[in-house]
Amino acid sequence: MSTHNMADYDDLRETFEWADIYTEADWNAPEELNVAHEVCDRHPPDRTALEYAGSEGERETLTFGDLTERSNRFANVLTDLVDRGDRVFSYMPRIPEHYVALVGTLKAGAVFGGVNERFGPEGIAYRLDDCDAKAVVTTADNRETVGTALENAPSVEHVITVGEGRTGDLDFHEECGAASPEFEAVRTGGEDDALLYYTSGTTGRAKGVLHKHRWIAGVAATQRFAVDLQDEDLYWSTGDLGWLTGPINTLGAWFWGTSQFTYEGEFDPEAWAELLDEYPITVLFSVPTAYRMLRERESILEDVELDLRHALSIGEPLSAGVVDWGEEVLGVTIHDTYGQTETGNMIINNYPTMEVRPGSMGKPLPGIEATVVDPETGEPLEPGETGEIAQRGDYPCFFAEYWEQPEKTEGCFKNDWYLSGDLGYLDSDGYFWFEGRADDVIISSGYRIGPFEVESSLGEHPAVAEAAVVPKSDPERGNIVKAYVVLSEGTDPSEALVSDIQNHVKKELAAHEYPREIEFVEELPKTVTGKIRRTELREETA
Repeated sequence: MSTHNMADYDDLRETFEWADIYTEADWNAPEELNVAHEVCDRHPPDRTALEYAGSEGERETLTFGDLTERSNRFANVLTDLVDRGDRVFSYMPRIPEHYVALVGTLKAGAVFGGVNERFGPEGIAYRLDDCDAKAVVTTADNRETVGTALENAPSVEHVITVGEGRTGDLDFHEECGAASPEFEAVRTGGEDDALLYYTSGTTGRAKGVLHKHRWIAGVAATQRFAVDLQDEDLYWSTGDLGWLTGPINTLGAWFWGTSQFTYEGEFDPEAWAELLDEYPITVLFSVPTAYRMLRERESILEDVELDLRHALSIGEPLSAGVVDWGEEVLGVTIHDTYGQTETGNMIINNYPTMEVRPGSMGKPLPGIEATVVDPETGEPLEPGETGEIAQRGDYPCFFAEYWEQPEKTEGCFKNDWYLSGDLGYLDSDGYFWFEGRADDVIISSGYRIGPFEVESSLGEHPAVAEAAVVPKSDPERGNIVKAYVVLSEGTDPSEALVSDIQNHVKKELAAHEYPREIEFVEELPKTVTGKIRRTELREETA
């Protein structure tokens, strides 16, 4: 494609105003703004909104007309159950009803939150109880788990179940079928509550991150300029609606009327290859783990006719080797992106018309001021100096607060910069480079070693499928670098292989960065979003 939505990055940064996005809205945004209306009701009713592929071979197509009617029905059901501003949570797979519930909840003026299905009753109960959720939407398969959670979430008054529920449940399809297909979206404004999503809780109790209806302008900007969506695209964002990444890509793309694809099942290389062959997917947005696993099994793509023109990644930095593989096998450059639940969006990205420097997160989205600061003073650092990645919190998708935790909200700021907790540095051309979470950096013999650079080097060894590095206490050096390595299929562990991998890293990086200890493992512990749980590995290593 010769035409992109961003012709020149520097020119757009000079001229961009958030009003440019708000003027695209149907209502008088941001004063009058309802996410659901903007991502659904104003689009041509015969245009495809969602192509759905079920895990058991089911197929369904929803037009925007279908989405409007079904979300209207759900909004009518919900209006009889909850008040404006009440919290409604979902615990479901990627099925059409999940997307309908998301849009319908926002249309009704309630606040939507999702919980990923990999959380058990304790994680569900904590989230529901923390915010006094009023209703839960789930499936028959998940009803037992939800039922256990509700024993510790007394605020929940209503359970809406897709499929056969329990006595007292509301049947999703029966209730929606009996409800009116007409509904006037609640006249919310940009400062009204819209979404409440919880952090993963890997470094303490999960925090509820609140976003307002103005959030849609920020995610719409990323979908236009970084994802570069075009009218003819079929967009597959593999993110689950149980995490904010799901609504970011789904609703941000629907703001522009983009047709999307979703697959109910979890990641499976063979299934994904078949779906990429069956559907004319032009834009793919996933996580590094998925790309690494596809590279590991790239033979399954040999007979697949790909329609990709663009691919993106989020969650952890991409190594140069994965970027090179994408260009060779997928035919596209996989663009790295960066964001947090708090930033509400991917706010540092690589862009189609900008030079990609493999390993770099890219540059800030136009309209967002970001830099690297000294975490003690909040003062910006010079290029090349490691500090904390920070942003000014004055853009639409930046979070409003941690749910009822004003001190923690205020504690995120230093010198009016929001501190992300992620370490990185800027190069002389303004590209951001990720070095890891502040608590992931390894100090060895006085050297600061970021895990990503070592893991990237390890990943380029032909015998390594995946790797993670953590510090291990050492009497001479304070700490050494220890690597946990998952070997490529058909590779056997040996002392000779350990030496070969170590020498590979020594040649690529500085001598003090190579892993002095390597342990071969069957798999790495990961969060439900696919990020490596280095905390667990550090505890195991201690």
